[in-house]
Amino acid sequence: MKYVRMLMMGLLAGSLVFCFSGCVVVRKGTAKLVSPVATQLSTGLMYQSDVELVRDGAPAFLLMLDALAETHADNPAVLMAAADAQVAYATGFVDKANKSRTKAMYAKAQTFGLRALDLRNKRFAKARNGGTLDDFTAALRYFKKDDAAALYTTASAWVMWIIASSDSPAALGDMPKVLAMMARVQDLNPGIHQGGVDLFYGIYYTVLPLGGGRDLERARKCFERSMAFAGPDYLLPKVTFAEFYARYAYDQELFENTLREVLAAQPQAPEFTLMNAVAKTRAQTLLDQVDDLF
Repeated sequence: MKYVRMLMMGLLAGSLVFCFSGCVVVRKGTAKLVSPVATQLSTGLMYQSDVELVRDGAPAFLLMLDALAETHADNPAVLMAAADAQVAYATGFVDKANKSRTKAMYAKAQTFGLRALDLRNKRFAKARNGGTLDDFTAALRYFKKDDAAALYTTASAWVMWIIASSDSPAALGDMPKVLAMMARVQDLNPGIHQGGVDLFYGIYYTVLPLGGGRDLERARKCFERSMAFAGPDYLLPKVTFAEFYARYAYDQELFENTLREVLAAQPQAPEFTLMNAVAKTRAQTLLDQVDDLF
């Protein structure tokens, strides 16, 4: 279970940016009408440099989306907006010691996401309710590129729920389905979340047990693709590369140099201001821990 927990420590790199830059509100009875105010609010959060301010203010936004999801249970767009918010807030801001709260939030996000995917793909709904893993995997082929974001969010919520349910062997047994969903996302839109899928696999192949699937060479290639997708103005993939690959490869020089590059960077993408502030905070924390990590 430890390797799965480590995997999820890195998924913050995608979940927060995706939620706060992508969440939308749909008015009752209008499946495709996006509220300009809500869109501007969610986008505006990404321009904030004060992480604590977002931590304090985001719950009101989350509650609004949650309520809309309950009253628009047949609208995939609303369901996915609420799922994104639940995943982002639980991953980024909820105390990890509060397992009951995080488990409940991830379970809710998973429920919203799976409900939205069921509405988009009836074969998927049938396969996940009584079908085999082969049926489940086969049904994923009927999702299209427009479904990639919903698949990514739902898979992220699902694996986070697995972590929060670490005392349940049955929960860990769901991991093959999560991996199948991520594989389909990679087929449909490999650059989604600024390279989030490659980030997922980079962490995954790093933290698997020795002799049980760990492949640092493969992991590095995944991280490098993720950083290429992200470009120089989005810093979190670099931090994750240092935290996972460099540390597991026992490469202290690479670890320190990468994190110092992050701290010295002056990105020119204001839409990533919040996430870059998170990245720099994490980079400094990791550098402060270098003697304990190596």
